[in-house]
Amino acid sequence: MNAAVAIKVNLITGFLGVGKTTAVRHLLTQHPSDERWAVIVNEFGEIGVDGALLADDDITVQEVAGGCLCCVSAPAFTTGLNRVIRQHRPDRILIEPSGLGHPARVLNTLNGPLYRDILAVHATLCLMDARHLGSPRHRKHPNFQDQIHLADLLIANKRDLYTDTDLEAFEQFAAELQPAKRKIAIVEHGMLDSRWLDLASSEERRAVFPEAHAFLVEQAGEQAHDSAKSAHDWLLIEGQGDGYRRAGWMIHQASPWPKSILTDCIADIPVERKKGLFLTDRGWYAVNQNDWLEIAPPKDRRSRLELIDVAAFDINDIDHQLKALAAVAEDRHSPMIPKAKHD
Repeated sequence: MNAAVAIKVNLITGFLGVGKTTAVRHLLTQHPSDERWAVIVNEFGEIGVDGALLADDDITVQEVAGGCLCCVSAPAFTTGLNRVIRQHRPDRILIEPSGLGHPARVLNTLNGPLYRDILAVHATLCLMDARHLGSPRHRKHPNFQDQIHLADLLIANKRDLYTDTDLEAFEQFAAELQPAKRKIAIVEHGMLDSRWLDLASSEERRAVFPEAHAFLVEQAGEQAHDSAKSAHDWLLIEGQGDGYRRAGWMIHQASPWPKSILTDCIADIPVERKKGLFLTDRGWYAVNQNDWLEIAPPKDRRSRLELIDVAAFDINDIDHQLKALAAVAEDRHSPMIPKAKHD
C-alpha cells in the first residue's frame, strides 16, 4: 500500500469520565457513506463494555480489554490492528485508549516502521474536563499531563457543566501550552466535528513522562463463590493499579432485570467511573455513567458492569445488590405452581 491510499488514523485520548466514548459515537454518525471506518477501543479491565456502546452495522469495532495499549495489552493491540487492516481494509481507524492509558507508545507504534507505509497518522484529539484543572489529583497525574501534551487538538467537553471560572481556567491553561495546539475547542455532549480528524499531527510534541505505565496492575483475582452461580454465569474480577481500583462483572442473566430498579441501583453506586450493559424488561440497555442507551444484544448475550474509583469501594455489597436484583427478576419470571387440590 502506498502513501496515497494509506489508512487514516486518529487517536482519541482523555482521562477517565471525560466522555471519549460519547464523542466517538458522535463522530461515527458523521462518517461519509462512501468510506469504511473502524474503531479500536481499549478498556481498563477485562470486562469489555465499549464495544457494545459503539456497535454499528456500518462500523468495525475491535475491543482490546485487560490492560492498556501502551504496555500490558500492546501485543493484543497490534494483533487487533492487523486484523482490522487485513479483514476490513478501512479508510479510517479511530483508536480510543483507556482513560488511564499513556499515548506515547501507541503513537510510536503507529508512526513506526511496521506501519509507515500502511497508516497515515492524523491529529490526536484529547478530551478533558475543564473542572479537573482544579483537582491536584488530576493535574499531577503523569498520564493526564501527557495525554494533553501529546494532543494536536485539545477539547474541553461537558461545557454545559462549567462555571465561568472553569472556562477562564481552561482558556488560560490552553493558551500557555507549548508547542501550541492546532485547535482548541469547547463542546458539550461530545459533539466533535469530524472535519477535525483531517488536521495534521505534529512531530514536535513530546511526552513529559514517557515511561509512565498506567497498567502495571496488581490483579486481585477472580471471584465466583456463590454456589448458586457458576463462574460461567457470574464472574467477578477485581484489580488495582496506578492508584485506581476496579471491579468487573460478566453475568449470564437467567431473566431480564427490571430496568427501573436497575437504574436506581446503578445510580446509587458511588464510584468515579461506571459502564455496563444489561438485559432488562425493556430490552438490552447500556449505561455510561448514569446515561442509558438502548442497544443491540451483545454477541455472547452476557451482561457486564465495570466500576473504577480512586478509593476503595464495597465490591461485596455491590455484588450482593446485583445478585438480589437477579433473584427478584428470576422470581418474577418463575412459572406459577398450582396448589394441590384436597378432597
